[in-house]
Amino acid sequence: MSLFPHDKLDWTLSRLERQLEGMPDDDGVRVEYAAACLSRAWFHDGGEPWLNRALTHARRVLQRDPGHAGALVVAGASLVGLARLEPARRHLDDALRIAPDDARAHYALAVWHQTARRQGDPESDEHRAIVAAENACRLAPDAWEPHALLASLLGGPDPDRVTARSARRLERSQYHRVLALQRSAPSDREAALLFDLGVGCLARDRLPEATKLFTRLLDDDRYKTSARYQLGLVNLRSGRFKNAVLYLRQHLDEAGDQAAVYARLGSAYLQLGEIAHARDACNRALSVDPTHREARWVLGKAFVAEGRDDEAVRLFKQILEEAPDHTPAFAEVVGSRARRGDRAWLHGALRSEVAAFDRLPVQGRDAAPRAATRKRLGVLLEALGPSDDAVAAILEAIDLTTDEGLRFGLWEAAVDAISVRRAAALRERLADPGRAYAAAAGREVLALARLLPEDLLMKALEIDDEDLRRAAVERRGPARDVGDHRRGVDDERREARAWQALVLLALATHGARARAADDTTTTSFARALLVRWSAEADADLADAANAALVLLGDEPAGAALRKRAKARGVENLVDAMVAQVAAPSLASLYHPIAPGEDRTCTTCGRRSNDVPTMMVSAQAAICSHCLADIASQRRALETDDPEVVCALSGKGTFETAAMYVYKGTAVCREVVDQGLGVLEREAVDRYLAAL
Repeated sequence: MSLFPHDKLDWTLSRLERQLEGMPDDDGVRVEYAAACLSRAWFHDGGEPWLNRALTHARRVLQRDPGHAGALVVAGASLVGLARLEPARRHLDDALRIAPDDARAHYALAVWHQTARRQGDPESDEHRAIVAAENACRLAPDAWEPHALLASLLGGPDPDRVTARSARRLERSQYHRVLALQRSAPSDREAALLFDLGVGCLARDRLPEATKLFTRLLDDDRYKTSARYQLGLVNLRSGRFKNAVLYLRQHLDEAGDQAAVYARLGSAYLQLGEIAHARDACNRALSVDPTHREARWVLGKAFVAEGRDDEAVRLFKQILEEAPDHTPAFAEVVGSRARRGDRAWLHGALRSEVAAFDRLPVQGRDAAPRAATRKRLGVLLEALGPSDDAVAAILEAIDLTTDEGLRFGLWEAAVDAISVRRAAALRERLADPGRAYAAAAGREVLALARLLPEDLLMKALEIDDEDLRRAAVERRGPARDVGDHRRGVDDERREARAWQALVLLALATHGARARAADDTTTTSFARALLVRWSAEADADLADAANAALVLLGDEPAGAALRKRAKARGVENLVDAMVAQVAAPSLASLYHPIAPGEDRTCTTCGRRSNDVPTMMVSAQAAICSHCLADIASQRRALETDDPEVVCALSGKGTFETAAMYVYKGTAVCREVVDQGLGVLEREAVDRYLAAL
C-alpha cells in the first residue's frame, strides 16, 4: 500500500491526462492527477516543474470547492516543496480541520516542519515533525512512505559516537526503515533505505549485517560508489585493514579526491604500520581541505610513530585550538610531556584545568566544556600515575575548585594513587607471609584486595608452626622460660588466624570484582580454596571462609553461617550481611514477558495474550500499549518528585534519566525505552537475519 501513486507512474499520468481532456470538470480525477504529479516531484526526481503542475491542478479544484480536503493536501504539499511555507501551512491546517484523520495531510505536515526547521522557523521543531510523521504511520500503517519519512526524521547518529539517547533513536529509525522495506517501497527508494539501514548497522557495530547490505548495493549504479566507502569503514572498524584500503581506494577512483576518505585511508595505513603511505594519504587530504581535523589527527599519530614528537604536538595543538574537547589530541600532548619526564608541566596543567572548572557553564548544552574538562583531568591523572609528587599535586589542586563533585573525584584519585603505592609494597610482604602476617596488616590487605594478584593472596594463607615460633622470638625477644615462649607462640597464632581470616575475605572481595567483570576463570581457584577451608579449617576460620563464599554468592555457605550464628543468638547479623552483599534476585528485575507467562497490565488491565509484549517484574507489569501512551506524552507525564519510585525497576527519581507517572503508576525512562524497543529489535533482527 502507498499514500501516493508509484507503480507505472508515467502510464498513470498519461491515463489521467486523457481522462481530464474528456472530463475537465471532474474534481476527483483532477485531484488524482495532481497527487500523481506530486508523487513524481517528491519521490521520482520530478522537481519544481511537477510541483507547479500539481499546485495548478489542486488550485483549480479549490476554486470550485474550497473545502476539498484532498486538493488542500496536494496544494499544501506542493507549496512545501516550493518552500512557500506560510501558504502551505494554511492549506494543511485547513485540510486537517476538515479531515483530521487524513494520513497524507499529517505526512505533508511532517515535511513542512522538516523544511521549516531547516530554514530556522521558530514555530517548528524536530519533535513536532516526528509527531506528525508518527500520526501518519498510525493512520496508514501499511503505507511505506510515512515509515520511510519517520526513519529519516529520527535519523542516524555518527557511527563513531553513539550515546544512550541516540541509540534509542537509532533503534526506532532502523525499525521504521525495515517496515518501509517490508511494505514494498519502489526500487529506487528501496536502495536508499537499504543504504541507511547499513549505516545504522555500522553505528551499532553490527558489522556482518552492514557488510551484507553494502555488498548488495555494489550492484546498484546509484549507490555502488558510496557502498564502497561504507565497506571501507566497516573493514576499518573490524580490523581488516587491507580490505579497508582496497575499498577506500576504489571509492576514490570513482568519486575523486575527498579529504574524509583520504583521512580514513591514512588511518588504515597507520594500522598496517605503513607510516609513509599514511602520511601521504593525510597530506592528500590536507591538500583538498587544509582544515580537515581527522587528517591532521592521523598525520600527528604517524609523526608519533616515527618519533617526531615536536611536529606531532604542533598538529595536536592546532586541533585543540579549534576543538578544545578533542580529548585524544589532548592525551597525545600530555603523553609527549610525560615521555619527556616533564612533571612540572603536568602539575601545572592539572592546576590550570581544576582552576578553570568553576568558571564553566553548569547545565544545558553549554555545559559540554565541563564534561570535556573532566575527561582532560582523567588524562592528566593517568599520566601522573601513583607517585608521591602526583598525590601532592592532586591534594593541592583540590582547593582550586568549590565544585563538590570534582573535589570528591580528585580526593578519590589521590586515595587511588596512595592505594596503588601501598599495594606495591604489600606485594613484597605477601610473598613471605610467615614474616608479614599481622591483624593490622590483614586489614590493609582486605582494603587493597582489588589491587593485589589472586595468586599472592592465596599464598598469603600459608603460615606454619615454624613461622609462629620464629615470629615469637623475632617480634618479642628471647623468652624467660618455656611458658613465656609458649604464651608468645599462642599470641602469634591469634595474630596469624586474624590475618588468615582477613585474607580469606580479601580473596572473596577480589573474586567478587572479577565476577562483576565476567571473569569466571580468576575466581574458580579462589572459590575452590575457600570451599576447602570452610570444610577443613577449625570452626572460626570456617566461619571466615563461609562469609567469604557468601560474598561470592554462595547460598549454602550463607545457610551454614546462619546455623552457627543462630547458636550464638546473632543470626540477625548474618541476615544483615547477606542482604548487603547478595546479588538481587531475578524476580526483582524487570524484563520482557516470557512466552507463555500470564500477567495483567497494572495500568490498563489487559492480559499478556491481548498485547504484543509486556514489561514485567515481581511487583508490576506494563503492556506495550501503555508504554506507547507514555512515550507519546513524556513531557506531560514527567515528574521530579524525589519520593517517586519506578514500579518495575525500583529506581528513584534521582537514579533515572526521567520518571513518568501514568494512571497512578510510576515508570522510569529506561523501562519505557527497553519495552518499546523489544518488538522493534525483534523485527529488525528478523529482517537482517533473512538477508
